[in-house]
Amino acid sequence: MRRRTDLMSTSQDHDQKALPLTHPIDVATIKPDGLVVNFEATEAERAGLAKLFDIPAVVKLNASFKLIRKGSRVKVRGDVSGIVTRLCVLSVESFDMDFHEAVSVDYDEPREDASSEDSEEEGPDPIIDGQIDLGALAAEFTALSLDPYPKKPGVVFDYHEDDDDKPPSPFAKLAAIKSKS
Repeated sequence: MRRRTDLMSTSQDHDQKALPLTHPIDVATIKPDGLVVNFEATEAERAGLAKLFDIPAVVKLNASFKLIRKGSRVKVRGDVSGIVTRLCVLSVESFDMDFHEAVSVDYDEPREDASSEDSEEEGPDPIIDGQIDLGALAAEFTALSLDPYPKKPGVVFDYHEDDDDKPPSPFAKLAAIKSKS
């Protein structure tokens, strides 16, 4: 099972230079009634994501989020959708594929007393330097939507063995002897 935290380790390492899509939001700007954030990835950001994901192209990427703050915790709800170009594992033809991922992630200030190695359950994602990077979150959920073995619609795996490729049956000689008698 793929976990969110396994997919985009660069967001955990806070290496913003490595991420082609960033959209930082200062937590202090979130009003009591929440904050709505919508954005579309630029051509350069989409090209960077395609390279990061090792796919031919990210044709379109839209993100829509609502951020709600309660104390130090921030709830992020929304969705990420778009179109990616993939290579079919059967025909090796490129094809465009729509995707839509619902997003529901909680953030909180990092706790000094909590050790991530000791805890079995996942807690909220950390707020880093008072900010949440919604671009990294959109990239992460785009990565989650990618099928590791994409198949172009309508392409069917058609496996057949040639009779010449089959090894001879150990009983073939017996059958030949029996048919002679």
